[in-house]
Amino acid sequence: MARPARPRSSDSAAQSAHADSNPFKWWNNPIKHKRGEGMRDSALRGEGGRKRVVVLILVAAIAFPLASYLKGLDWGQSEKAGFDLVAESMSLPRPAIEPQTFLTGAPPLPESAQTRLDLQRAFFAGDFVRLDAALLEAREAYLGGRSDSNPAKTLVDSIDDTKLAGIDRCAEWLQAMPDSYPAHWVCGAVWRSGAWAVRGGNYASEVGAARFALMGERLARSNALLARALDLTPKPVEVLTMLADNHFADGEAQQAEAYLQRAEAIMPQHASIHWMRMRYALPEWGGSDEAVRAALAQARQAGVSESTLLDMEDDYVVRPRKMSTPGAARAYWEAAISKHPTRDRLTSLLHDFIRLENWHDALPVANRLIDEYPDDDKAYNLRGRINKQLGNIEAARADYRMAAAMGHALALQELMMAHMRGGLGLPGKSFSEVIELCRHGAALGSSVGANCIGSMFFEAASVGVPFPNDPAQGYAWHLMAARAGHYNSQFDLGWMLYTGRVPGVEPDAAKRLGTFWLRRAAEQNHTFAKRKLEENGISPSEGLSSGLLDSLNLGAVFSGLSGLAHAIREKLNEVAGGKFP
Repeated sequence: MARPARPRSSDSAAQSAHADSNPFKWWNNPIKHKRGEGMRDSALRGEGGRKRVVVLILVAAIAFPLASYLKGLDWGQSEKAGFDLVAESMSLPRPAIEPQTFLTGAPPLPESAQTRLDLQRAFFAGDFVRLDAALLEAREAYLGGRSDSNPAKTLVDSIDDTKLAGIDRCAEWLQAMPDSYPAHWVCGAVWRSGAWAVRGGNYASEVGAARFALMGERLARSNALLARALDLTPKPVEVLTMLADNHFADGEAQQAEAYLQRAEAIMPQHASIHWMRMRYALPEWGGSDEAVRAALAQARQAGVSESTLLDMEDDYVVRPRKMSTPGAARAYWEAAISKHPTRDRLTSLLHDFIRLENWHDALPVANRLIDEYPDDDKAYNLRGRINKQLGNIEAARADYRMAAAMGHALALQELMMAHMRGGLGLPGKSFSEVIELCRHGAALGSSVGANCIGSMFFEAASVGVPFPNDPAQGYAWHLMAARAGHYNSQFDLGWMLYTGRVPGVEPDAAKRLGTFWLRRAAEQNHTFAKRKLEENGISPSEGLSSGLLDSLNLGAVFSGLSGLAHAIREKLNEVAGGKFP
């Protein structure tokens, strides 16, 4: 059983380097890796000592009244309370391109992967009747006990991975089928993904109040859709679990737990319920090690599968990723796999080898992972990287192509660059192959594919690439890629708007929208976006008016401080020998 979507670990941090130097901007590396363990905030990092404890106590004592005081201030800012402009389409046409439904040279895909891709393309193509029926059928099989896993959730997670690329399709689906449970479920997940994308992989201390307000607006959109879904089916177990996640993230633990209990009443063995409870029971979220163990025991009592229980214990009780002794994590994973191999355990051992650049030991683990789980696009991408490092170029190219065929963004990017510049044994400047890859990714809502198509509509003809020139479609695809989190599209679209080059957008609106997208690119450390904001005297983040402070959930602030207080109390007990109750 797959764990909930939030948060996910990085696929391959070593491949996240940006490529601003590339003269063909659409080939630049777009990947900002998914949030992993780093998004969780440690209330205390390392050993503080007595002085640090005293400082933390003073901070906590000051923060409570200060938060209340700031909320009541009139900041005198001109910006309105709701400042998330991501859904403004500027009357652009619908992004359109001839879809690429397969990749030349890729072998036949596993049936599960092919079905997922077909339905993901159906979402972005607007074939909502087919998608709706398939999701209902898959979840009914799961809820009825005819399937051990929920393939509907796998598809929702794939659409969720594209962040906000599909919000216009969501609006169409909800309008066409206003009483569809799948539509509200999928679109609630999309907005939830967009909310977490605001934070990225940063600690809370590294994220400003404006970004938290933006995150809050998107969580509110998600909650509204998910709450409506509760009335559309008698067993909304997936939606209840998502609502719990949103409320935990927003500091409303009591309401979140109430949602989890409602989900348990429907299907107590639904693993996502217990993944969620265990994660937010961690000390980093204001819980404790005892609460984590209690949540694990509750999952066992509920009938969660043994493999999933082992994965939960690995992630939230043992936590090998936090082991500091050299070789300790490897020893743990190898022993655990020898007793009871699971997909997550094999993946974790593989990541440990890759982190250490131990390519020779990584290869047999990747081989085993693919043999046992042939629909795992991430495993194919990682094996491609391993084979590349070992000099097995033909094998690497085949692995990347298989991963790309299954929609993996990093693999698509790797092959695009190889066909454009040369690499992986390819000569370069193979424009027809690049166009095929771009179309394949774009049809799936990939930020890589959308950025590529958007840029080619503007620039391809000028450098001899056989592709039509259509600025309106170029803007539309850049908007889709920007919503999907592509930082180059965020910059390009933002700067074109700010400088008044997007037809049909009023000057004031263009400045406002341009600033919004430049800020989003700058938050991802886009060099030129940060420079343009500075050159034009624009603050790197939105100014908070009193209305924006109202939109911030101070409950989340207090919840975080509660976790801080818990950590302080534990530290005091450690220092003072257990004298503090």
